[in-house]
Amino acid sequence: MSLDGRVGKGRKGIRRLVESKYREAASRLSQNLPAEHVSLYEASRGRLGVRLHSGDEHVMEPSEVESLLEITPPYFWKLAKIPIVLRYEKRASGSARYVVQGDSWTRRLVELMVRGEYGPEGVRELSVSEFKKLIARYKTLFFVTLSP
Repeated sequence: MSLDGRVGKGRKGIRRLVESKYREAASRLSQNLPAEHVSLYEASRGRLGVRLHSGDEHVMEPSEVESLLEITPPYFWKLAKIPIVLRYEKRASGSARYVVQGDSWTRRLVELMVRGEYGPEGVRELSVSEFKKLIARYKTLFFVTLSP
């Protein structure tokens, strides 16, 4: 610390600057998340595009949607929605996880996609290996955001 005490003030200023830049980046990233979702039923009828918060459109790959419909029971179709948003979180221990955002039907759908079966509450989080398995098969059906 300098004699006039500026180091302490400097650190606070740097911290505020970093936090401000983080908030700006998070705000920009959130513009690329879906502003709407479509039910599997709507997707089965050809509605493959969704509007993003930025106003742009994201179009899901027809073959990925078809593959998903093949493994999903028809009664899911009006209840489960795509695309699916996952929140990436890095733990203090260094391990990472992906938290499924959305309702119990979204969590059930993700569990069905990963494990081939589902429980009453679905899966709340995915390991990195489960995420890699999903993203390799369904690249356009997922969005990933960062934990604040």
